[in-house]
Amino acid sequence: MKIIRNDNLFLFLFVALVWTWFMGFLPFVFGLGETLAGDIIFKLTAGPVPSFVALILVFATYNKEQKKDYFKRIINFKEIGIKYPLLIMMFFAIICGISIFVSVFFIGGEIPEFGGLRKLIQQPYMIFFFLFLGFMSGPFNEEFGWRGFALDRLFVRYGFWIGSVILGIIWGIWHLPWFFYPGNGQYIYWHSSPIHGIMYIMSTITLSCVISIVYIKTNRSILSAFFVHFISNFFIGGLMIYPYDEKYIVSSLYVSIVLQTFVILYFMKNIKLQKKIKEQIASINM
Repeated sequence: MKIIRNDNLFLFLFVALVWTWFMGFLPFVFGLGETLAGDIIFKLTAGPVPSFVALILVFATYNKEQKKDYFKRIINFKEIGIKYPLLIMMFFAIICGISIFVSVFFIGGEIPEFGGLRKLIQQPYMIFFFLFLGFMSGPFNEEFGWRGFALDRLFVRYGFWIGSVILGIIWGIWHLPWFFYPGNGQYIYWHSSPIHGIMYIMSTITLSCVISIVYIKTNRSILSAFFVHFISNFFIGGLMIYPYDEKYIVSSLYVSIVLQTFVILYFMKNIKLQKKIKEQIASINM
């Protein structure tokens, strides 16, 4: 295994967590939840921190070759092809469908009103708004950092699976301010039951592993991580099915964990993936 010195991994993680927590908890401390000022502080100074910090480190510490490789892996559509986007969309659409089924038929939830889908049928150009919203609500704010900067370093230090789990835990606890700011899924998890809030961390661990699998299979394409994160938010986050009740939100949490765990268990013993992991980690240049 490679030994990396001064790779700025811990600097990135420390700054991303502390900066996000400080700015993210300000609206809660000062009672600005669900106000314009609170939204500005929360969404513009806390949410984008991982990507912002990573880009600063990339421009400050990468040489010309490393910068070229970094941004190529962000914009290169060739690596992700057609197969992976289709499989990813199918997977998260299935999670969404099963979550609705479980919510309605097992825990007494209401059938979602599919407001987003109705709006698209009436106003097809709104697809651009939904795509923008889904992209900005997580992938753009985070993936320059989590997968673009931290993941390779975690792979080299700890290996594929442990590195993915570590990132999943960090990704989950990074969201702590979301647990206290109204209007977020994490807020609903925590306030309906602290157990749901804890299980959210488990969901970021399983999703982190799934993203890592796609990341490796697409030759460390950062764009693929953007896409998985985007599609997860698009389907499970309910952009097409809103408004929906809290029971859908809770059911989608547990359905996601279960199905993502199935994917992880399948690939843990996959010989082709293990070979690909070794090749890709060996190719990491820092």
